[in-house]
Amino acid sequence: MKALEGIRVLDLTHAHAGPICTMFLAALGAEVIKIEPPWGEMTRMFPPLVKGVSPYFAFINRCKLGVTLNLKHPKGVELFKRLVKVSDIVVENFRPGTMERLGIGWETLKELNPRIILASISGFGQTGPWRDRRSFDLIAQASSGYMWLMRDSIDPEGPPHLAPEAIADTIPGLSLLIGILAALIYREKTGRGQRIDVAQMDSMIAVSQSFSFWHLAKTTMDRAVRGWGVYDAFKARDGYVAIAVQTGRMEDAMRELMGVEEVTHEAVAKWVSERTVEEVVDTLVELGIPVAPVNDLDAVMRNEQARAREMFVKVVHPKLGEILLPGFHIKLSETPGDISRPAPLLGQHNREVYTRLLGLSEEELEELRREGVI
Repeated sequence: MKALEGIRVLDLTHAHAGPICTMFLAALGAEVIKIEPPWGEMTRMFPPLVKGVSPYFAFINRCKLGVTLNLKHPKGVELFKRLVKVSDIVVENFRPGTMERLGIGWETLKELNPRIILASISGFGQTGPWRDRRSFDLIAQASSGYMWLMRDSIDPEGPPHLAPEAIADTIPGLSLLIGILAALIYREKTGRGQRIDVAQMDSMIAVSQSFSFWHLAKTTMDRAVRGWGVYDAFKARDGYVAIAVQTGRMEDAMRELMGVEEVTHEAVAKWVSERTVEEVVDTLVELGIPVAPVNDLDAVMRNEQARAREMFVKVVHPKLGEILLPGFHIKLSETPGDISRPAPLLGQHNREVYTRLLGLSEEELEELRREGVI
C-alpha cells in the first residue's frame, strides 16, 4: 500500500516547480494524470535531447499517466470538467487568471466538486501588485535576494550569482506538496477542499535564514557561520575535502591532531594539502569531525551511502532504455514511496484514462483526435 493510494491528481503543470510537486505525489502513490496540449509540454524539447527525449522531462515526470487535452477547445474544457468530478486534486502553474480565462477557475471547480483541492504555484502568487508578472527560477532567485546572497558568499564585489540548480523552482514545488498534504488532512476532517496559493518568491523568502540575521545584526547566515569555527572546502593532494570544525571539543581534537596552538583556516589548509582526500576523510571521521569529499556527480552516483539508501534507481524508458535517475528521498516504514516508472510518452495513456474514467468509446476518441481536442 502507498500513502496516497486512491488519490487522483490532474496535473496541468509544466516546466519545473509544478512537475516536481506532482512527481513526488506520484511517488507517494497518487494517480497523477499529466495533461498536456496535443502538441506537448514545453520541456519535452528541453536540451540536450537524447534519442529525441529530454533528460529533464524524463526525470521530472516519472510515475505519471500522460494524456493530451486542448483546453482552448470547448470540448476539451468539458472533458476536463468531467475529470474534475472524479478527481481529488488539480495542480497548475499557469499565470494567475489563466484558469479563470479557460473557464475552470476555483469558483467553477468547487461547484463541480466541493472536495476538490486546487493547488496553484506561480512566480509571485495570486494576489499583490506583482501577481501578473512572468517568472522563472532566475527571476525568483533574483527577486527573493538569493542571487545577492550567492554573490555575498562568493565575491561581495562581483556580479550576482545564479545557483546551478533550479532551487527557486524546487523549493516552491516542495512547498506546494506540503500545502497539498495539509489540505488532504483538512478535507479528511471536514469533507471540504480548498485553494492553495504558493509563490516562488514567497517560498524562497520563507526558507532563508539570512533575513533574521540581516534584520537584527546586518549580517548573513554565511558570514555568521564563518565565526563558528572552520567551515570550508580545502584542497588535498588529489581533490577537495569539506571540513566543519566548531569551537569546543571538535576544535580541541583538531588542534591536537595538527599539533598547532590555534585551529585557523590557514592551518587546516596546510594540513589537508599534505594528504590525500581519503587520508583526510578517514582521519577526521575517526575523530568525529564532520568531513566529506567534494564529489563530482559520477562519484555521487557510485557513493556507497547513496546506494545503500536507494538514492539512484533504474528506470526502463520506452525510448532511452535503462537509465539511472535519483530515487525517492523520504523513507516511510509502512508506505514506502516508489519513483521507478518512466515519464509518459505524449498522449501515451489517452485510451486508458478516457475510457476508464469517462467511459468514452473508441469512436468518440477518434472523433476527438480529428477535432484536435486530444
